[in-house]
Formats: sequence, C-alpha cells, structure tokens
Amino acid sequence: MKASTKCNRVASHCKHSTRCFDRVVRLYDNAGMHLTRRELLSSLALGLCAATQPVGANSRLQGAPLRSATDAQKQPNILLLCIDDLRDWVGYANSHPGVYTPNIDRLRAQSFSFDRAYCSVPVCIASRGSMLWGLSPATAGLDGIDDSAAYIDLTNHRQWLPLPRYFSAAGYETISTGKVFHWEKGTARFWDTYQPYQEIPGSFGEHGTFFDYGVFPEDQTHTDQIAANFAAAQLQKKKSTPWFMAIGLHQPHVPWRVPRWAYDKHPLDSVVLPQVRADDLEDLPEAAIALARYPSGEVNGKPYNQHDMIVQSGLWREHVQAYLAAITHTDAMVGHILRVLDASAYRDNTHVVLWSDHGYHLGEKLHWRKMALWEQATRVPLLIRAPAVLPAGGAYAEPVSLLDLAPTLLALAGIAAPAHYEGASLLDLAGGAVAPRPAEMLWGDAVSTRIGKWRWTRYGAGGEELYNLQADPMEYNNLLGRQGRLDGGLQALQGRLDAPAA
Repeated sequence: MKASTKCNRVASHCKHSTRCFDRVVRLYDNAGMHLTRRELLSSLALGLCAATQPVGANSRLQGAPLRSATDAQKQPNILLLCIDDLRDWVGYANSHPGVYTPNIDRLRAQSFSFDRAYCSVPVCIASRGSMLWGLSPATAGLDGIDDSAAYIDLTNHRQWLPLPRYFSAAGYETISTGKVFHWEKGTARFWDTYQPYQEIPGSFGEHGTFFDYGVFPEDQTHTDQIAANFAAAQLQKKKSTPWFMAIGLHQPHVPWRVPRWAYDKHPLDSVVLPQVRADDLEDLPEAAIALARYPSGEVNGKPYNQHDMIVQSGLWREHVQAYLAAITHTDAMVGHILRVLDASAYRDNTHVVLWSDHGYHLGEKLHWRKMALWEQATRVPLLIRAPAVLPAGGAYAEPVSLLDLAPTLLALAGIAAPAHYEGASLLDLAGGAVAPRPAEMLWGDAVSTRIGKWRWTRYGAGGEELYNLQADPMEYNNLLGRQGRLDGGLQALQGRLDAPAA
C-alpha cells in the first residue's frame, strides 16, 4: 500500500470527539494538504481552531534554540546511541527494582533528560521510520500494521530524505553500524562509513512461550559487542571533518540471548515481577481488550493469548530476568563506547544522544511485547549530553515525542531542519522558549495523546481511555469506563492541567 493511500486510511480514524478537531480535519481534507503535527496539536490544545487554516506540507517550523549549538569554535560531532525495545527500566528512573544500568545512569548525570519521552508508533519499523524521516506516522503511512510497503516507499522517496543525508549535505562524515534503520538491506547507501551487521538469529525458543532467551555462547561475539567495538575503533581515528555516528544496539529486543555475566547480575530469586491486576481489563472498551490480548491465536487447535501462555508456563520470572539481563548487556556496550569517547580527542566537542525506539510490556495490562498504547509500550529514555547547550543533570518533565528527535539532532549541529519535518527541536522546550505540546502515538486506527498528567486514547472501532497518571501511574482506572467519551477533547484536558506532568 502506498504511503499516501495508507495515510488517508490512518487519518480517517484519528478524528477526536470535539467539534474543534472536526473543523481542522475538514479544512485539511478539503484543501488536500497536510497539517503538521505541531500545528494541529498546538491549535487544539490552545483552543485556536477557529483561526486555523491548512498549511502546506512545505511549511517551515521555526524556533530559536536555548543556546546555539555552534557557539563553540568547532562544529560539534554527534554520537547517537539507538537502543531497541528499551522501556523506561533504567536505574536513574527508579521505575523497577533490580534494574542494573550503571553506565546509562552515569550518562544521565552528565546529560539533560527528557523524562517523559514517547514513541510515535510502538513498533520498530514505524517508530524508526517516523523518527529518521521526521514525519508523523499519518504522513509517512506508518501505523504499525503491515508497514513494509510504506517503509520501502520512504527509503526511495526523492524529496523526503533520511536524517544522515542532511548531515552529509552539511559536510559531516556519517558513520553507522547496528540496527539504526529498521532493515539493513538498502540502507548502507545512506552512510559514508558503514559496517554491515548481523542480527541475532531469532526463533520461538524452546520454552513453549514464543519467547527465545538464554545464555549467549561464550565462543561467539555478540552482535552488540561488534557494534560497540566498531564505534570504539572509529572514535580512535583522526578525522578531518565533523562526524555524525549512529550506533544501533539490538538488545533488549528478542531473542534475549546475552553472556552469562549479564544474567548473573539478576539472580532469579531477586527478580521482581511487574505489578499486574487480574481485573485490569474490566473497564476497557472492546478494542483496548483486543489490543491487550494481542498477539493471540491457536496452538494445536487450542486458543491462546501471550499472557496466559507465560503464566501457565511458570516461567514469568525467567522472562523478566532475561529482559533485565539484556538491558544490562546493552548498558555495558554503552559504557564501552563512552569510555573510549571520553578518552579520545573528541570528548569535549561531541554531543551524545541516547534513545529507544519504543517500550515493552512484560505482563502489565495482561499484555506482552510492544504494539499497545499504554505507558509501558510507548515511554522511552531520552538523554542529551551537550553541556554547551543543555545543563548537565537537568530535566524536562512534560511529555515529548520522538518525532521531535531528528530536528533536535540537526539543531545540535547547527543545521537547518528541512521544510517537510513535522516535529520541532526539543531545545526550544528545554529552555522554556515555547509552551509544552502534546505527544501523540498511533497504533492502527487508534490514537493516544499524552498531555500534562493525562493520557487520552481513542479507538477507531469506538471506545476511549482516560488516565490521570499522577494519581494512577499504572493506568488501572480508566476514568471513562467501557462506554464513556471525553467531552471537550484536548481543549478540556488543557483546561484541567492543574498539576505537573506525571
């Protein structure tokens, strides 16, 4: 399916319940143009719909950074650490007992943290496509459901270029290995220096749960270790131009196969299971229940869903242990790369950015994996170490979107963002130059918005969810119940932002 066709299908399900939103969508449809995410959501949140006019896809988003990223004598290098499937289980977030991430925690102390960062779509291909091309899921045609054709369209688009191309055009050497783009095939052409990588062979495992985990063989080198070694080697080379280096780390994506030492950091008897309520789906609309039970199907003629399968296997704790071990292994790779960077000639002129493409469920909401619109699947770590631009140890507490990451990276390098980008630099938010803006997530025909302390989710098939995350961080209590709707939409939530973000 072409991106433009799929975009229309996705957008047709994204209408909010307010007359305000309907007016914007009608203007958009009638003009045959695209509203940028920032223009649409800001108009709704600020109640400016009456004055809103459709803006062409080529409209520029303007904004002054907190401080110029090019104030230093030399144009800064950028190191981007891309982690797969890492939820907010990092030590500095105190989000789960037993998390062991000393290197990421050290980086956080040196960095500015966006504490409530959210993916655009909670699955790898769509999240990375949206971020790397700077496009909303609706514009890119990426909704998490059968995105292959739309993603291929993006890689071949002549006007919408992926992020590294803009660094190349600005005179940067672009360097990469590991999973940065969703697929390796066809993406080497986007980089000046590129090392092919080998993903860990996956399977459904031998545990009867459709999860593959265990100890990685001692006589082999883990793919993430290969990626970290490549980064270290590049950091020890003398380069005559500024560089943009993106390193992809596979874990904690399945299969959770890491060396024994990583498992030893998480003895099974010390592993704490996530908080889960057996009745957690009782106040959800049918579409949300179906999402919670996904994936499901039949095995040997018997119905199953993922959560029941794991509970009945008696291996829930082992699955959580494996995920924790995979996180700890990735943390060690981050530490290896940063130690080499900090011992190199590039230390004082390199900005470091760490992010994850989406989160992960380990039983919360009776759901596993990603592919859902609750906090566990959508919230991710986002750190920026750029002391000349953002204060070390600082934090921004309001929700932000990964759609804003590409323009932020370009802003850090002093490069103008292309006209078609639909996000805006996070440097503006960090410095308080602009008001907080909602973060929007998409899955199929469902849309979820994080604004202040609220999460509001709407399903194309009907039904909504509303959570006050300050009072209910685990999203146990859907304030709208199974049949309710939020009167007033985003305007109503904007008027109820009487407390900090949760």
